[in-house]
Amino acid sequence: MVRRIIVKKRWRLDVDRGPAEHGVYKYGALWLAPTFLKEYWKVDPERGVILQKFPMQGIVWGAPWIDKDGVYGATEGGVIRKFDHRGEVVWTVRTDLGDFIAESITEAWGRYIAVQFPKGIALVDKERGDIVWSDEWSPEGRSGQEPTYDQDEKLLWVCKPISEDNLISYNEEGKAVHKITLPDYPTTYACPQIWGDYIVVVCDRHVVVVDKHKEEIVWNLDLGRIRYGGKDEDALVGGPRTITPDGKIILWTIDGLYTCFDLRTGTILWRIDLMSLGYTTRSNTAYWSYGGVVATDGIAVFLGRNNLPKGNEYAYNRNRLFIIDYRTGEIVHVSDPKYKLACCCKPILARGKVIIGTWYKDSENREFTACYYCWEIKGREEGRLEDKPYEWMGGLHHGGYGEGYIELN
Repeated sequence: MVRRIIVKKRWRLDVDRGPAEHGVYKYGALWLAPTFLKEYWKVDPERGVILQKFPMQGIVWGAPWIDKDGVYGATEGGVIRKFDHRGEVVWTVRTDLGDFIAESITEAWGRYIAVQFPKGIALVDKERGDIVWSDEWSPEGRSGQEPTYDQDEKLLWVCKPISEDNLISYNEEGKAVHKITLPDYPTTYACPQIWGDYIVVVCDRHVVVVDKHKEEIVWNLDLGRIRYGGKDEDALVGGPRTITPDGKIILWTIDGLYTCFDLRTGTILWRIDLMSLGYTTRSNTAYWSYGGVVATDGIAVFLGRNNLPKGNEYAYNRNRLFIIDYRTGEIVHVSDPKYKLACCCKPILARGKVIIGTWYKDSENREFTACYYCWEIKGREEGRLEDKPYEWMGGLHHGGYGEGYIELN
């Protein structure tokens, strides 16, 4: 059980226009995507100060990939670009696969960058910028998915917005190794999420767990449709959910119902209904399912998604930071209602700190200034944390988990 913790807001970094979207922590810095500003930011994680900017040709929805040689990103028009760490453009390559709208790109086989677009996926040589191979399709469902590289099997897993063979793995030559048909379209921003021998995929209505060796579905659950924000919608639309380091799945629906399952069996372990607890209302139009949760060191952390106009009890600027003990389902911390609503930005871990970006519109489409928030989370006693990188959704596994990022008693 998690003992009492201390939560302190360290800084806030405003974004002048549009949402404060995805990022990573690497080489002692945050690398963020302030989407509509058409650039990436290198940010000091201790002070929330911009250290450097990397201009792109268009909107940047997703987190960049960072390595010792450069900064890699994708944008509108099928463009993929590499910078060196001085900010100079090394190469730019264009695909015919549509505008990049996913939440991240990833490294694969150590030598390549894999980028998924609405109409296909491209594997690009990191050094030269050449497209090594690509695979194209005609999207039928919601687009915006991300690929996931399996370091153990040396395969690239992709969920496609099509109805048949929509979970597939590729080898380094671009040949399909596994083909699995999911019971539903993978939802927008979904990705194959790896934990041990299993892969989790979130579809519009279903959560699906696959045995990656047997090429079969172990279990799946249909969550149906929910009335929320004045209309009926698929319960899970909105992106990947979160796996815990010890093999649980935290799944949340559009209306703020959080359920924890045993990943291997599908057994329900605990459930938290934020609406019944008074933390949200069915009048909101921002789906809770688009927000992110990070699981680390016994706790799960997320920011609220209420978006009613200013002055309302559930206004966009009256959201709370939640911390849950993911082993028991106990809520161990709820902040005062004083934060803007989370956007799709998945929480970033950085040496005892959690960083989350916010959205920029309320339920009536009135715009306000989005920002990145940074909170320090720790136990009663001071500890020394290893300075570990945190890629998008925790690493190449894209499970949303990590260990050794928060010092708790």
